[in-house]
Amino acid sequence: MPTGVYIRVSTEDQATEGFSINAQKEKLTKYAEINDWQILDYYIDDGISGKNIKDRPEITRMLNDIKKRKIKNVLVYKLDRLTRSLLNLMELINLFETYDCSLNSHTEKLDTSNAVGRMFVKILGTFAEFERENLAERVSFGYEQKTKEGNYTNTNGVYGYDYIAGVGELKVNEREALLVNKIYDLYLSNNSMLSISKMLNDEGVPTKRGGKWAQSTIRSILTNPLYIGKVRYGVGSKNKHKAFVVDNVKHLPIVNVKKYDNVQKLMKKRSELKARRYSSNDTYYFHVLKCGCCGGKMHARQQKKNNKQYITYACNGRQSGNCLALGFSHQKMEKAFTDYLKKLQNLLPYDSVFVNEENKTFFKNKQLITRTLKKYKLKEAETRNLFLEGSLPFDEYKILMKEIESKLKELENELKKSEENFKAKEIPVDDAKKIIGNIELNWKHLNNKERKTFLE
Repeated sequence: MPTGVYIRVSTEDQATEGFSINAQKEKLTKYAEINDWQILDYYIDDGISGKNIKDRPEITRMLNDIKKRKIKNVLVYKLDRLTRSLLNLMELINLFETYDCSLNSHTEKLDTSNAVGRMFVKILGTFAEFERENLAERVSFGYEQKTKEGNYTNTNGVYGYDYIAGVGELKVNEREALLVNKIYDLYLSNNSMLSISKMLNDEGVPTKRGGKWAQSTIRSILTNPLYIGKVRYGVGSKNKHKAFVVDNVKHLPIVNVKKYDNVQKLMKKRSELKARRYSSNDTYYFHVLKCGCCGGKMHARQQKKNNKQYITYACNGRQSGNCLALGFSHQKMEKAFTDYLKKLQNLLPYDSVFVNEENKTFFKNKQLITRTLKKYKLKEAETRNLFLEGSLPFDEYKILMKEIESKLKELENELKKSEENFKAKEIPVDDAKKIIGNIELNWKHLNNKERKTFLE
């Protein structure tokens, strides 16, 4: 079995415990020979502390070889040679498992390729989970306290400001601050968030991260009290009851308070008008339509011309310049739906069964949950790799991992519950055709509210 031997000594180790490089190398070489393991390479970090993985070049080289699948086994003299942090040790072991690599310790007689070794790892995992939760709570408390002191804790910064690393403060970005005020003025001049985003994209103005503007980006700027010299905390989190806003801050405001308040009032007014407009059942296709070009959500628009009401549907992304799909009228949608009902009866097979909508919904949801699970597991592995490579600060890593693990647990429970409650049902093809035929015949007799209820 191709084996990588990892050796680490610090000045303190050699002075107090006699863990010299030669002593470890000799013992581990013999141990590998006894077990008939082929030593591929020795990875030796000399005079380096076991606190930080990112500061050790040889362990980084070894991890890269594991990812390249050059080694299938790692041998150490003691587990603390890898790391003195139980949490870091668990992260390393998880990485080893991802790439089908065993871990063996000469002193603890740990071997993750057998059941006893894996049990020992699970015990370690229990303690690591305890340490993880405590750490996350301390980090969260630290951010909360910093916010109460008037500090901005998001190191990614925000449009209109530059985050000064090391100092932990925001400095006004004069060029971006002008655009922030322009966005406020445009909105107060009766422009929608979508039209503002399209305007900025047409002008070739990039966002803070160099991307395109969207309705959500404009909304975040228009609703953020940061621009009037306040800092908010906990908004949008699970613990909304802990959310608060701090007035005594350390950064300069870039938007006039009166202008900010006027925007909030106008936004509330528009929201109420929109709610009244869409409380109508006339736009009953609105909630089920998806853009065939980009897969995004559609919006409905009602207009009056010559005392006649017209309804059109269009992709949200078109107005912001992110989608090229054309809009279409309610009449065209109505015709397309009724034509589909007619064709559907002829498309059903004669010699099989038709899976009903309940089954279809279950399999569709299961597929969606499974895809999302895979995405988060990949994100978990990528986050762990970034941390082990030293590209991600420890505090940020812990917060990200807690969010990912929480989401994975939520998705796994959702999938399990869905499978437990599901009971497969089948409808004979003839019955299915009768049901579709009845829908087609009675569709014109349903009022708009009934049609909306059916589609939803």
